[in-house]
Amino acid sequence: MAGQDAFESSSKSLSGSSSGSSGPKDGGAFAGGIHHQTFSKEQSPLGLAEEVAQLMKMPQSLCKQRGCCCRVATFKGSLSYDEIKAMANDPNEPDADNARDFVTLFIPYENQQAVRQIAPEFVDRVREAADKKGSDPDKVSFFHCRFVGEDNRCGVHEDRPSGCRAYPIPHAKTIFHPGCGFEEQSRQNWARIAAILDQLGLDETGRPKASG
Repeated sequence: MAGQDAFESSSKSLSGSSSGSSGPKDGGAFAGGIHHQTFSKEQSPLGLAEEVAQLMKMPQSLCKQRGCCCRVATFKGSLSYDEIKAMANDPNEPDADNARDFVTLFIPYENQQAVRQIAPEFVDRVREAADKKGSDPDKVSFFHCRFVGEDNRCGVHEDRPSGCRAYPIPHAKTIFHPGCGFEEQSRQNWARIAAILDQLGLDETGRPKASG
């Protein structure tokens, strides 16, 4: 998830501010004008950060090995091929490495009509998501991995890049193929992650929420 490092950093700083607290066992006391709250390990900011890290790891046993996500894929949901290449070449772009890996591994389809012959429902899901966030659905590029085999297995599985290893990422914006074995678990994990972020005063990227 974009902002995971920021989330972990924020959580560690929050954890550090509470680790030296003192006071009675009923939850804290005022010391030097600052109220120190005591936490259980699981409910401390660091403990919650560790829980998020675990929730981000989806059990690979849920994969049905249909090869859908390798045969028809998008990058960040609704970007065009040109936008992804520009991201890959931008030294100030946090996701530049992932973008470079993606354009190296994935080949763009000629047009969306060609993709509709393979995964019509997924195309509809992507176009709907693009429209909701104000992007032009007609400009979304779809791709297929150059290394997926006829048996739906990855030809470079042991050497696959970090983006492939982390996929799928539990997030409200992750778009799944219909029938994907990860979809329901992803929704459950994201609901818990979102609750933790809200508890810590962070937005969905892991950054502090804007005040006011």
